[in-house]
Amino acid sequence: MRDNSLPDELISEILSPALKVSDHVFSDTSHISPFASYGFRESTSAYLLVCRSWLRVATPLLYSVVVLRSKAQAKALAAALSENPELGHFIKKLRVEGGFGPPMQTILKSSPNITDLFLTLEIYSSDNVGGLCKGLGFINPSGLILQNFRSKPLNNKTVSQLLKGLSQALGKWDNLVVFDCPFEGSESHGAAALLPVLTTKQIHTLVIPSSWESTWAYTAFKACPLQTIQVKETVSEWERKQLASKDPGLIALLEFTAETTSKLRAPEPELPLIAPSLNPSFIPWADAPREVLDKLWARILSFAMPSTSPKLDLLLISKSFYRLALPCYYEHLRIRRADRLFPISSILTRETTLGSHIRTLTLFGEYSDDEDAGDTADGKSPQVKPSDFIIAILSRTNNLVEFSSGSRFTEASSFIRMDDLQLSWDAFETLAKYSGSTLREFLGRIKAHDSNASPIAFNSLKALQKLWWRCGARFPDVTTVSSDALQSLEALRISSAHSSFLSVLSEMKLPLLRHVILSERFTIQSQDAFFQTHGSKLTELTISDNIVESLGAKLFEFCPNLSVLTLLGFTEYPPDFKHFHPPRQVPSLIKIIFESYYGMTHKEAEPSWNNFFTNFKSQHCLTGLQEMRFTYCKWPTNEREIAKSCWVRWAEMMLTQGVSLVDLNGTKWRPRLKVK
Repeated sequence: MRDNSLPDELISEILSPALKVSDHVFSDTSHISPFASYGFRESTSAYLLVCRSWLRVATPLLYSVVVLRSKAQAKALAAALSENPELGHFIKKLRVEGGFGPPMQTILKSSPNITDLFLTLEIYSSDNVGGLCKGLGFINPSGLILQNFRSKPLNNKTVSQLLKGLSQALGKWDNLVVFDCPFEGSESHGAAALLPVLTTKQIHTLVIPSSWESTWAYTAFKACPLQTIQVKETVSEWERKQLASKDPGLIALLEFTAETTSKLRAPEPELPLIAPSLNPSFIPWADAPREVLDKLWARILSFAMPSTSPKLDLLLISKSFYRLALPCYYEHLRIRRADRLFPISSILTRETTLGSHIRTLTLFGEYSDDEDAGDTADGKSPQVKPSDFIIAILSRTNNLVEFSSGSRFTEASSFIRMDDLQLSWDAFETLAKYSGSTLREFLGRIKAHDSNASPIAFNSLKALQKLWWRCGARFPDVTTVSSDALQSLEALRISSAHSSFLSVLSEMKLPLLRHVILSERFTIQSQDAFFQTHGSKLTELTISDNIVESLGAKLFEFCPNLSVLTLLGFTEYPPDFKHFHPPRQVPSLIKIIFESYYGMTHKEAEPSWNNFFTNFKSQHCLTGLQEMRFTYCKWPTNEREIAKSCWVRWAEMMLTQGVSLVDLNGTKWRPRLKVK
């Protein structure tokens, strides 16, 4: 059989980017390890299982940089090196983020070619550094990187034991030329133990945390043949002025990155060189008809006018540019202050066709009818209210696609600070009347609390796809709304509303409704009617704890096709089990999200949640459930925290049922290697 495999050199080039660990990441001494997130990814050792050629080529690449973050990893590596001594010769860089006991002696003894060693002094008294101390004498690295707590270094017997073992090993290391120093002064516990030996070495590169350590470090290592002192943190302008007064010898050795006071702008792309025209009087499209010319320039100007901050200066180039660019300028209209209402209303009144070009309208802040909304031409305060100006503007914008009060529609979160703009009910009816056939999103707050309103306005909103309702108006006669109202509605979010609003919605067919967010309290009768009418259509549902409690086991009866369920407010104690044990199977539900700002703030809640996870049986009813996400959970980043975390215990408990626990970053927990 003909061998069609690639040469090993090519396979190595292909696999190197996936298996390589950069020097910057390897030497990172941050309190949270850059490798803390690696455990949530697929293991790089999976590349070795593809085929024999990949195993042969990838093995040296995989073992060239070894990172140990737990006792189980150290034990597994020691066993692998004992069975295959050749593997130890591949190890060039070793990062040890703990003590990890006797296996460390085997690892170091089996790895004679280590050039760079990373050790942490963030070691607790419960750790075992005996094997590490015994094994340090078997290697002779050229680079040593130490990590230590900057704010409060640990000082216990285990740290002292490691410093003593490291000091003894340093006496034998004649290759050491690079030292990454974590100490803030020569009098610190670690520095006092190691400096007497380190300063006798041929160190030419010294790495220090910040410029504040430069003076003492330069003095302490002056006997070494220093060539460079690298500063990790950026150096401010004030620090640079302070350094200027230091020893010239120190200044010559320092390497650092200057701190910039302003954000650097991205370089503008260079325009291609265009040869000058042979005819200086040439005018582009001079012979084109006026209609064609207007369409061409209007198209060009539409790209030059960004939606977030349209360029006013383009309107001032010429009269034709003003005429053509003005509709583009007003296409996305944002009114940030009440005193802008009057001039904009005047412009739309004067330019009668301009309002039809406005596609999105955003009103920021709070407009009170008691404040001044702008001055008239004669300098006198107008005798109209700001709400009247808003109505005048809405009556002249008949092609609106989006209306908002400064906030965007968020798919899940209901804990977002909103602006306080409140439309009058008359303004909402005006919006529905003039833009009902084009409006796709409405995200406004309506000032109609404790007052009666007619739902007839909803009959005009035929194109509305997303509705964020924040209005306390009562609807005494719900039958006046058409069953075909809001026929295009796909996503509904209710942050505040009277219970009669749900009754209005229950009168509608809403054939496209799929996503609902309810964070308000409603009467049981109104919410039951709403879910009976529309629950079977929903695929995504976000509801508050009080609605969950009142629905009880009816939740999945009303909504049998849910794929995502978000529960708000369950912070101290979990929901009742009856909500997750419907009378029949719900295979469609894939994800449950528990959303809150706070989470468990009291230890007393932990037993209740532990009972919740212990007795949760997804296979019985929720056969399709794949993950449960908690927005107040964050996975621990080191072995000590993992051992103490209740979330880790619950995550591994749920994995036995095929359900992944997900933290606030959307990261699933992956079980770690364990010591048997």
